[in-house]
Amino acid sequence: MSNDYARAPIPLTPPLVSIASASDGLLNKEDLEKPIPVGVRVWEAAEPQYYLQLMLNGDRVGDIRSITEEDVIGDIVEVLLDQKLLASEGSYQLAYMASSPFSESHVPSPAITLKVDRTQPGATLLAPLIFPTATFSDQLTGLLPGYAGMQQGDVVQTLLNGSPGPNHTVTADELTLRPVEIGFTREHLQPHAPGMVSIEYAVTDRAGNTSITSLPTLVSVQL
Repeated sequence: MSNDYARAPIPLTPPLVSIASASDGLLNKEDLEKPIPVGVRVWEAAEPQYYLQLMLNGDRVGDIRSITEEDVIGDIVEVLLDQKLLASEGSYQLAYMASSPFSESHVPSPAITLKVDRTQPGATLLAPLIFPTATFSDQLTGLLPGYAGMQQGDVVQTLLNGSPGPNHTVTADELTLRPVEIGFTREHLQPHAPGMVSIEYAVTDRAGNTSITSLPTLVSVQL
């Protein structure tokens, strides 16, 4: 099979996983609960009885899919990747092998990266929001301390006495250059005034992993 790699006369396109992030191949944890649909473009030299098989980290996996009379060059055919093969957290290289039953040639496609993240952001502790000043004009600003696994794209959802408050999506700058600031407007706080408001938050990352709820901060609201 080694000499087939060097003399492959056909260009193959990488597999397509539409449910993965276009930027880095990240898969949502809900999508990992069922087989992953993978699209493969029918290549120029393909004929009926040619076949393909997915490759994960260089190993052939799953069922063989044969090219049929109905398959047209350029069409996208779908095969399924067993989600159990992505049980471990980390990065995977997904490709496919295109094969001819007549010449016994086997040509691998270019690979794409799939990422699996199963880690809960914040680990076992999220610190409370910090309110540097008790003064309030049109907005009360809370500072979010860093937490374990903090990443660009994390969504921070605040809770005021258990009810949803403002949310915030973490940016790249907030990982290194400036703290995360979350503004609470008069409209957010009015339903809880007058009295003490328990302000908490939880974090959901891009993969859909949700943290525990943070420690609360008690704020006196007098509007």
